[in-house]
Amino acid sequence: MKTKISLVLFALGLVSASAYAGTIETAPMPVSNDVNVVAPEQSGMWSFGVMAVLMQPTNKDFTYAAYSTDTFSGSGPGGTITHPKVTEGYDWWFGADVTYAFPGNGRDVTLAYEGLHGTASDSTSTNTFGALHSSFSGLAFLTAEGKTDTRYDAGDLVFGQKLDVGSRIRLHPFAGVRYAYINTNDTGSYTGGQDFDGLYSQVESAKIENTFSGIGPRFGSDAQVNLGQGFSVRGRLGLSALIGSHKLQNSATVTDYTGGNVVVGPASGTVTVADYSETRVIPEIDGRLGLNYTVDFNANTALGFELGWQATNYFNVISDQPYLGDAIGNNGGSNKGAQPGEHYDSTSNFGVQGPYARVQLDLA
Repeated sequence: MKTKISLVLFALGLVSASAYAGTIETAPMPVSNDVNVVAPEQSGMWSFGVMAVLMQPTNKDFTYAAYSTDTFSGSGPGGTITHPKVTEGYDWWFGADVTYAFPGNGRDVTLAYEGLHGTASDSTSTNTFGALHSSFSGLAFLTAEGKTDTRYDAGDLVFGQKLDVGSRIRLHPFAGVRYAYINTNDTGSYTGGQDFDGLYSQVESAKIENTFSGIGPRFGSDAQVNLGQGFSVRGRLGLSALIGSHKLQNSATVTDYTGGNVVVGPASGTVTVADYSETRVIPEIDGRLGLNYTVDFNANTALGFELGWQATNYFNVISDQPYLGDAIGNNGGSNKGAQPGEHYDSTSNFGVQGPYARVQLDLA
């Protein structure tokens, strides 16, 4: 019985071997359509880049007042209400970076900075007392001015790896850390007010200031598509998660004056609506797309010029201003939207976007 089984298995093995041998002899050689991905060989090289950026913050506009086309009664506002706002425009700033490419298979390290420092303001006035109200206290004034100061600074330390995909595409994945500092300071100044008895004139100065500073991991990739004749399309997508301290300060100071500009009380004083700090984790995403032209002077020196557009967004990093709403017509304007010591649950994003012009010098 064992002999019969062995003969059958031997026969099956011969058939299989014959079929396999026939396949090898008659099948054509496979043709590969794969694209080679290689780490390019490079010598040690320094790259120095600077860029001018025309950036605009993309966070919410600052609402500094409420204005009505009609006076207010004791039961509520009348007429059409509008909310004057400070809208931030474009401001010039700069970015800079330095990269060292290690000798060998396409590895490098980069230290980079980008930022924006900008200021914007708006003002409005009325001849009808009771038509214009502060968005902080809700009190009535004849003139109102809002101002927004924005400061944003970010620094990256990342390690990258060049990868050539075929002959025209180069990828550059990177990983490292990012530090960011974000400060938005919205202030309001109001004049021409009166106390409830009409005996004194009032002025108000108020602010809501958000500050965040944090550090965290960063990763992403650059991409380059060579078009020929020194031209290429270049892009970047980056992601970060920053952990750090968020601080909020919101206060208003109302001062009563006599006819001789003498401060009187007890109405004069400062009300602190919020003054606290907390730890937050802030996600960030940024992107860049541009057209580059590079001149190779020799094997050791090259100069590149690039024009493009970039955008950066930090999620839920700004605590929103309490909304005054209909409180402006209630008892001369009590602010229902803010209570002393309140933590604001409503948050919004902070971002910057705009065109850039970049120059890079490569030296081996």
